[in-house]
Amino acid sequence: MEIRWIRFRDAEEGGQIMSEIGVRGIDLFKIAGESISGWIPSWKTGEARPTRQPFCSQMEERLLLYLEYHPQVAWYGRGDISSTFASTYKIATPLPTPYTISYLFEDKAHTYLPDVTGQFLDGSLLIAEAGLEQDKRKARNRAKAEAARKVAEQQGGSYWIGTEATLAGPRHANLVFLHARRQGFPAWPQLEEALQVIWPWGEAACVQELVERLRERWPQAEKEAAIWKRCAESAARGHLLVDLASVSLTRLTPLICLSPDSPPILPDPLPSELASNASVAASESLEAEPEPDQRVSIISTFDASTLPDTQRERFLHHLRAVEAVLAGATVVETAREAQIARSTLSRLVQRTRELGAMACVPYATYSRERVLHPAFQEAIRLLYTRPTRLSLRAIAEHAELVRVAKRLQQDTGTAITLPSYDQVRAYVKTLKQEPQVRSARGQERGPQRERQSPRSFALSVPAPAQLAQVDEHSMELYVITPDGIPVTRRVHAAVLVCVKTAAIMSAVLALGPLKEEDYMRLVKGALEPKDRLVLGAGCQHPWPCFGKPAVVFHDRGKIFTSARARQVLVDRLGIITEQAPPYCPSAKGTVESLFRWMTQRFERRLPNTSYGVHDAEAAAQAGAMTLEELERYFFRAIVDDYQQSWDGLRRQTRAVLWEEAVRQTGVPQYLGAPDDLKLLLMKAANRKARSYGYRVHDGSRLSFQGRWYVCPGLLNRLQGKEFELYYDRRDISVIYLFVEGSYVGEAYCPALMGRRVSEWEATAQRQADSQKARAAASASQEVRARIQEEIETAKKQRRRVTREREYGRQLDRQREEIHPPHVLEALTRMTPPTPSSLRLPEAKPDPDREYPVQILPIRPYERENDS
Repeated sequence: MEIRWIRFRDAEEGGQIMSEIGVRGIDLFKIAGESISGWIPSWKTGEARPTRQPFCSQMEERLLLYLEYHPQVAWYGRGDISSTFASTYKIATPLPTPYTISYLFEDKAHTYLPDVTGQFLDGSLLIAEAGLEQDKRKARNRAKAEAARKVAEQQGGSYWIGTEATLAGPRHANLVFLHARRQGFPAWPQLEEALQVIWPWGEAACVQELVERLRERWPQAEKEAAIWKRCAESAARGHLLVDLASVSLTRLTPLICLSPDSPPILPDPLPSELASNASVAASESLEAEPEPDQRVSIISTFDASTLPDTQRERFLHHLRAVEAVLAGATVVETAREAQIARSTLSRLVQRTRELGAMACVPYATYSRERVLHPAFQEAIRLLYTRPTRLSLRAIAEHAELVRVAKRLQQDTGTAITLPSYDQVRAYVKTLKQEPQVRSARGQERGPQRERQSPRSFALSVPAPAQLAQVDEHSMELYVITPDGIPVTRRVHAAVLVCVKTAAIMSAVLALGPLKEEDYMRLVKGALEPKDRLVLGAGCQHPWPCFGKPAVVFHDRGKIFTSARARQVLVDRLGIITEQAPPYCPSAKGTVESLFRWMTQRFERRLPNTSYGVHDAEAAAQAGAMTLEELERYFFRAIVDDYQQSWDGLRRQTRAVLWEEAVRQTGVPQYLGAPDDLKLLLMKAANRKARSYGYRVHDGSRLSFQGRWYVCPGLLNRLQGKEFELYYDRRDISVIYLFVEGSYVGEAYCPALMGRRVSEWEATAQRQADSQKARAAASASQEVRARIQEEIETAKKQRRRVTREREYGRQLDRQREEIHPPHVLEALTRMTPPTPSSLRLPEAKPDPDREYPVQILPIRPYERENDS
């Protein structure tokens, strides 16, 4: 990295370290103007957990790993970071940062920040730089290297330059192989003592033989991990007697570890300067010599001297372009360089193959002025090349054309007709053939990357899980709950793929946008065996692909570059993370080809897909699927279809490729406590009081996300204590409890017992229940209103009757003194006499013939029946 020098030290210091005043170093997200490509765990500090070191390119990654396993390097670190960067990312910086070096270039003062600074075992200074050899030969970089070399020599140190020629690929691959197996595990102290007995210093033995010597006391994975860890520690001290630059490490490779008091074996030294200028000049002179034209066509028999000058130039121009295509160049690139329309060049090539060079002679060439005025042409060109990318209709109706027409009318004095839509379309069609316009429009393809090696990169990876690619993908699938409640119409998937074998190491599904916790679930699935998962999904074949990847290659997604992902992968698991370049899906070709299979062979063949369906509800009714069913079919498709399919590049099925690769080299395993993997799940935050953790309520219950969780024996002991909660978004029926980072147990939700319910399904059910509750409340609101009205009406009637009764009662209770005497006498006469007894009087018949009564004749019953 370089920046403008703001303040020098004394002139006597020359190439010494500059003052840090005015030098900021890199920012929090970039180094030397480039994004951080990844992180490498370093054990140079000797701590139990590794520290992290960032890098921005593959050459820097190789340089850091070279210094990690150089026995004479005591420590190393970035020299171009600021103190803020170091404190933010918790990077140890023994030397002041940024480490600035002044240099002169073109008689101007500049500041140079080296990639790496460090210290040798004898205390001398180390300055190292990494990059491509072609770039390091430039004049400015040579001036930087000369200044850094002087600074290192003045302090008795060294200056190293690492390029693609000095940082060889095989050695780097072996170092990555050992680096992934260097992390410690609980059984390492006992196995280290056992290895000292069965494998003395200086004895040659392979991993397979040493595993047999260790007997059956420890598991197979721990025995292999201990052997490789001892080899990695010996390689870091320079005591591994194996040529890592030419031999690929496998289970059958003879390994020799020297005693700790032996002199270290140093790797091939890095140069302090590149090759001499004389050899470079000689090579440049050879390149400058005109080589014989190898693209002269054997069919060029036409005599171009007979043509006029203008036609001859055009003929030779066409002929050179046709010869380039016939020699192997692509039509697109040749047309771009020659500024010829692709269709025209294709037609010339075809006719030249049939008729010879005569086809390139321009017959009946002519030129005519366009009907469209040049002013309109320039305006249309400017409108078409705008960053807003206007449509043809917007260009034809743009106000700029109206202003151009008015200006032309003022200049010429005649009325100017606006260009029609057909004229605009015809001229835009012509503009599309120009490379400059296509580049401004964003339709010009970038230059294709030249092939770096005759071999395939995937086939050059030496071991399984040495390099794993991870990415996310979305599928148009309609998912419902077991109750039929729609959850989502888009499912997100993430996969972790081994590049060497193209086998899937882990896969997860999410019904919402992927988060960091889903990425952690993916990593957790790659570290664990998948026997229970295969059994639950009903797969016909096993899924043996699990282990700890050495390098995880990801894109620039936030879930892959977050602080949580960096802390788990680099700090805790010791995995190297590397970031793909932007807008370059070919860098992750293995995982991208997997997504093509996922779309064509899985997504579009399911009944609940909404791909190509305008009405997603109709697709859901046709074949809606729950998340549990979708996961079961997804894992069956992976295990029984994808893993068993033939890989044309690797020429074998992917399952067999994985098994054979593991049999040869093995794969690093996670050997820590299984309960620690639960820390990779999502950590719950107390929404009510974020300042402290969770507590037990009511003696034996725990409230989480509006549900009660119980575990009587455990929660009773945790009463009055704070603890942390972790949960799996795929199954919230159980939560995991941690106290001070230690796993203590689980709590279960009684409402969700006996079934797996994801966070998304629970949310959809809660929302559906809320909507049903609101609908039920609105439906019963009318009934409640009618009841209230009836109650009010009945109240009014009762009040009126009560008032009338009370009024009568009050009248009856009035005192007799208020009535006059004659009124009292009249009331007395009207009052019926009081009966002497409560018995009714005897009934007396009415007098005869008092009422006109007609007696009906009566016919006897017996006489009537006799007749």
